[in-house]
Amino acid sequence: MRTTTTTALVICLITVTAACSNSNNNNNNDSTNTALTLLSERYELTSTDSVPEGVTFDPEKRDFYATSLQGGSIVRIGATGDESVFRAADNRAELVGAKVDAERRRLWVCAQKVDGGDNRVWVFDLNSAELTMEFFLGAITANGSCNDLILDSAGVAYVTDPASPFLYRLDPATGSGSILATDPLFADVTSAGLGLNGIALTLDETVLLVAKFFPASLLRVSLPNGSSVTPIALTGHALPSPDGLVVLDDDVYAVSGDSVSRVRLNTDFSAGEVTNIPQKSGLSTATIAESDIYVIKSEVTNFVLMQPLNIPFEIFRLDTEAFEQ
Repeated sequence: MRTTTTTALVICLITVTAACSNSNNNNNNDSTNTALTLLSERYELTSTDSVPEGVTFDPEKRDFYATSLQGGSIVRIGATGDESVFRAADNRAELVGAKVDAERRRLWVCAQKVDGGDNRVWVFDLNSAELTMEFFLGAITANGSCNDLILDSAGVAYVTDPASPFLYRLDPATGSGSILATDPLFADVTSAGLGLNGIALTLDETVLLVAKFFPASLLRVSLPNGSSVTPIALTGHALPSPDGLVVLDDDVYAVSGDSVSRVRLNTDFSAGEVTNIPQKSGLSTATIAESDIYVIKSEVTNFVLMQPLNIPFEIFRLDTEAFEQ
């Protein structure tokens, strides 16, 4: 039984109130009530055309956030499944990777083709939904772009560029950005923006784990200065082209279009064994929510190929126990 499940059941037994049985009717902004509500296995999104590429989770309010490739909206989905608009669609940008900084109450989002041109990283106040900061990636390097990002414990962001061979470091304390690392391994050999993709941080914050979409691979980037970039030697199953990455219990999970791979890393993160399990199609990335992995079904591939979207869009819990079988 999951730790979060056990904790919630104990709370229910101690309180002995009707709140446990009626928790699905509670508003997600009431922290007392949502603490009694287990996260669902699946959340269906109401939109039929947003193409929600990125997903992240706020552990304080227990909300998921889903970005939008089409329209540029951001929706918030509470633990009980109630959905609300955090940022309304306005067609200003394509929004992809996102991460919550719960401690500082910030939501970081990769914004591509803002107003048809610039690529930026936007930072929102989680409480007010106000855009409080933006980083112009073109000011760091010509045609700089953002696919995904990860935050360290100090609130600094590390950003992947899918079209150029760079990793960026964005510091909200100074409002400045810089190139953390560049390497031939980062290069987009397709010239179609299929280079660097998902990014994760090891629990000890000594290494960035970076996904390269084509050719499918994982890269190890040393911190704090990005001075060492090496491919991670992979054994086991073949790794499908990875999109989003998350780390759980020292394992990295790579989300691909119709599967998820667990990569069991060695102690210095230089090698790993891949176990791949097929899933439903149309996946893009994932987030950690209360010790579980939640994957978003976004239909990005069909959207890019201008094929019909297989709706509904959804966020679902990954069965990590299946990797042990």
